Amino acid sequence: MNISALAVITVKRMCGFKIKRFGDPYFIHYLYRYEPNAKLMEILSIGNSALNLFFPRRCLNCDSVISSDSPLCVGCTAELPYTHWKADRKNFAYRKLKPLCTISWAHSLLFFKHDNVTQKLLHFLKYHGHLSIGRLLADKTSETVSLSGFDGIIPVPVHPDKLKKRGYNQVIPYAEILAENAEIPLIDDFLIRIENNPSQVHKNREKRLNSIKNAFGLNYEKLEGNFVLIDDVLTSGATLSTCANLIVSSTDSKIAVMTIACTV
Repeated sequence: MNISALAVITVKRMCGFKIKRFGDPYFIHYLYRYEPNAKLMEILSIGNSALNLFFPRRCLNCDSVISSDSPLCVGCTAELPYTHWKADRKNFAYRKLKPLCTISWAHSLLFFKHDNVTQKLLHFLKYHGHLSIGRLLADKTSETVSLSGFDGIIPVPVHPDKLKKRGYNQVIPYAEILAENAEIPLIDDFLIRIENNPSQVHKNREKRLNSIKNAFGLNYEKLEGNFVLIDDVLTSGATLSTCANLIVSSTDSKIAVMTIACTV
């Protein structure tokens, strides 16, 4: 059943309209016939308004009611902990990765720490399918970071088992919009995950590096140029450095690293 149409029916009943064919599978068309002067888009607009009345959009951080398509209210948007880093070798992300791999530069958009707004956003992105978060943050990144001169974007992959269970790779929406804004290819079939490692959250850097060193592979090795490796969060650097080292050692390519967030 179309939820918007159901909302229309609810509103009409609340307003005293008589709907005779509630169970009609073609009730959208029936509603159109019921009020011949109404346009379908007007009906859907009424339905969406009713949905917003009963199920209003809420800020993912503070749970206040919001009216825009943004996942956050104005106040929480203003509190986003931007790093204000340039895409270079002078920031904390690059210094964290430098001992582990050879990269051109690094960049992270937001600071990530326990229970801050960044953690909440990435939790909804990763586990609850709020893919618009990735697209929004990619647009924010594109406002300050230029990817001109790069030959493509390579997202860090998830294992096929996790992809099947979750239904999506949370990095892809972010990577897609970055590629679209920069007008360069998204290369999501090059780097593959061949081991389904357990969560790395409670492991130190050494244990993360050891557990993930054989987790990735390449679909092909004929890749040449400058590429940007994308992930959601830079923590210990184990995943990103493993992927960067694999690509650099196996191809004639240079790698830069970008993440949505970096732990502090």
